[in-house]
Parts: sequence; structure tokens; C-alpha cells
Amino acid sequence: MSSPSIAVIGAGAAGTAAARTLQAAGVEVDLYARSGETPYNRTLVNKGIAIGLLEPAQAALPDTGATTRLETVRGLDPRSRQLRLDSGDTGAYDALVIATGSRPRALDEEVIGRDQAISAGRLTTLHSAADAVRVRDLLATTQPARVLMIGGGLVASETASLLIDASHDVALITRAAIPGASAIGEHVARRLRDLHRPQHAAYLERTVRSIRTHTDRISITLNDGSKVEGDLAVVAHGTVPAAPSPWTGPDGIPVDSRLRSLHAPRQRIYAAGGVAVHHYPGHGSYRIDHWDDSVAQGIHAAKALLHDLGMAGDPGQYLPSSLFSASIHGHTLTGAGHPALGTRSRIICEEPLITAHYLGDALVALTGVDSAGPLRDLMPRLHHPDPAADPVTRQGA
Repeated sequence: MSSPSIAVIGAGAAGTAAARTLQAAGVEVDLYARSGETPYNRTLVNKGIAIGLLEPAQAALPDTGATTRLETVRGLDPRSRQLRLDSGDTGAYDALVIATGSRPRALDEEVIGRDQAISAGRLTTLHSAADAVRVRDLLATTQPARVLMIGGGLVASETASLLIDASHDVALITRAAIPGASAIGEHVARRLRDLHRPQHAAYLERTVRSIRTHTDRISITLNDGSKVEGDLAVVAHGTVPAAPSPWTGPDGIPVDSRLRSLHAPRQRIYAAGGVAVHHYPGHGSYRIDHWDDSVAQGIHAAKALLHDLGMAGDPGQYLPSSLFSASIHGHTLTGAGHPALGTRSRIICEEPLITAHYLGDALVALTGVDSAGPLRDLMPRLHHPDPAADPVTRQGA
């Protein structure tokens, strides 16, 4: 019997993890990256490239052992199992992992002057290596620069902190009164907000109404009529899935508990990482777009594929349990699982701060500040019921 032809689309965290897992099982893999782009570690976009600590080549990912093709997959036909490539060529597969990740959410097109600011290089996202190079080059011409950070989540917060450490001035513009509360929970988000306050100006509960681009700066008018000026504005409003046809659009690829595509359940198509849309029991759909969880999803999808080919055991249900962290103004925010799944939260330790997030009586996530060690110790409890007499609860009381 001939070896199955396996394709992995996307060469980021999920794609490279899937390719390595499949290669380790003795399966030959074609790994498709974007045209002309060497696969790189996206966590180093803001941590290294944008602030000038690393060149893009230094963020390159190690070789997976798979056959890597630097050509974007534009679409696929699940019935014929054919890929449509950037060049017009086609590729065949017997089983497929889609790990095409995400793209940054842009500033609303209704914002007056948005497109002119983008064209002038004064308004950008910070999602790709190319974004990071543009930011780095502009910062190099203005010392110190004033950067307007539009957004208040973990990426925005960490980037603001890194810029301040590099002696730049930062103003944070956020739509929420407690930035990040919907993603990491209100308790930790309040602590995060308090870390920002002594460091830079923060415009909370504000949105961008218009942008005026000048030769050497931009001026942003907020919804309350106030104006903020800077050398550069960075939009950090999260991401949306980036899937090939026929899944193009903002909705991503819905998957089952083994990360098989729900729209093509018998076609041996799997999705992992920022492009995959999951369903947690007792909860609606959700998506996770951070590096370590994407790695975990890539491995899980590959194991499910091997199981469906009769080459491995059932990996079981995928449940988000990976760690994530961000360094912000000398402190480390750490989390595990997916806090947005929770419908209630509880502080189980004040110092260091650790918060537990629950869906029903199941612990689905943990978040904390300067609490990485104790938080890791609690991780085995994720996705299990938390009895009222839990000794951890008594300890943090």
C-alpha cells in the first residue's frame, strides 16, 4: 500500500507542529508556506523585530523535515482533493491540515482619513514580520517617538511596555474601561490597567473618529472630540481567521472535538490554530489565537489525522490548556486555558494574584500576575469539576 499524501497549509505555529508530528510518525508531508515568505515565529514580531532587537531572519522557524513549498494556497476542492496554488498550479492530497492562521483586524473603514494614514506609513497593524520592519524603520528615524497604541489587549499592552523600555512615549487608546477584561477576566485586567497608569497616557472608553496625516506626524480625533498626536499609530484590535477558499470570510473553519472540519467531515480535512473555530460543551463557539495553543492544536490535529488513517490511537477531545504570558511594565501576566470560555471567575489568591475561570462547575482557565509557578501547579485541574471543598479554594481564601 502506498504512503498517503499529506498536505499542511500554513507554516506558523500550528502548521509546523502538525508537520513535525506527522514526519515523526513516518508520514511524508508537503508543507505550504506563503509565497516568498520564510516561516517565522510570530511571537517575535513585537518582542524582537519591531523594537530592533532581531532581524527577520533571526525569527525564522527551524526546519520541520517536511517538504516546504513557498507558495500560497488560494483555495481547495474537498471533493477532488486538489489545492489551487498562487502560481496557477495544483497540488493533490489524501489528507489535509489547514493551519493558515489569522489576519489582523483593521481599524473601521468609517474612520475618516484611515486610508491616507496607512498609505503614509503612519498607521499600521503589528501582526507580521513586514509590519514589524515598517515600525522598526519609522522608530529609527524618530528618537524618541510618540506611539499611539489603539487597543488594550495583551499584544497592545506588551508592545506598549516594550516601546517604553526602548525610551519611546506611548499613549494607549482603548474602547473598554477595563482593557482586556473580556479576554483575561476582570480581576487580572484591572491589575493590568493599574500597571499602565503610571507609565503613559491612557484614553479609556474612547474610539477613533478621524485621522489627519501630516508630513511628520498624525493627529487622531477621538469620539469625545479630544485630539491625540503621535509619530505612529499601531492598531491592535485582535485578529480574524485567514482561511483559503471555500472558507474565505470572517468565520473561520468550524471543527469537531478532534479538529476535523465540520463542513467536510468525510474528506479528511482538519483545521488548527487561529483559523479553527471550536465548540466547548455547554458553551458557544470560540477561537484561540496564541502561539502555544496553536502548537497544541497542530499536534492534536496531526494525531487525529493519523488515527483516522489507522496509524495511531485516538487523541481524544481537544481542550484548551496551554500556557500564555506577556511581560508588562516589569510584571508577568500568565494564563492557562481559555478565560473567555468562563461565565464566572473567582480570585483564589490575592498575592500573587491568581484567578480561576469557570463554566458551570468546570475550571476552564487560570490567569494571574507574577504567579507563573503556583499557576502551573493548578493546571492539572483544568476541565474538571471544582468541588466546593477544594483545598485550593481554602488556601486562597
